[in-house]
Amino acid sequence: MGKWTEIIFVEGFSKDGTWGEISKLKTTNSKLRIRKFRQTRKKGKAGAVEIGFKKAKGEILMILDADLSVHPKYLKSCYKLLASGRADFANASRFFYPREKGAMKYFNHLGNRFFAFVFSLVLKQKITDTLCGTKALFRRDYRKMLPLTRKVRKIDPYSDFTLLMGASRLKLKVAEVPVRYKARVYGESKISPFWDGLKLIHILISQILSK
Repeated sequence: MGKWTEIIFVEGFSKDGTWGEISKLKTTNSKLRIRKFRQTRKKGKAGAVEIGFKKAKGEILMILDADLSVHPKYLKSCYKLLASGRADFANASRFFYPREKGAMKYFNHLGNRFFAFVFSLVLKQKITDTLCGTKALFRRDYRKMLPLTRKVRKIDPYSDFTLLMGASRLKLKVAEVPVRYKARVYGESKISPFWDGLKLIHILISQILSK
């Protein structure tokens, strides 16, 4: 994607040999710009995203969950949206195509639909999926978001709300990328739908009250 691409892996307290697999991948793919980092403080997806974005050197920042529930090929679609100037922020959506059986639990589906509805009102742009891990934005915009989303970042377990709220406050043009969503190919999720869901509701209420 583009003339210069780097791949950043952030290992988040896994106990299944993930770090060794990343190290092996870097050794066997010497022609690729692969960098690897370990989380040392903030656990969870949001902490991994913050480290990756801080270390990234490219103009465009992208997120891809390592469970491969979304195929890496969709990153190219995100890249084209931003590189062509058609959008400032690419947000993948899992609700355009039928999902693989077992990919998303029923209550997760309901929660996603609820948050998408509320965020569409907040952003004043149509959003069908707020919590898909695949997103892309310009690094310059991400840096502008940091001081504007300081309070949200302390609560947000995934970084999805932080980035979308940052896009809202910067009035960025958000475009959705339809993706096919599959069941994770390895391991188990560290996500707690109930407790993390409460955190997300807290973030939404705080955002609405601050308007």
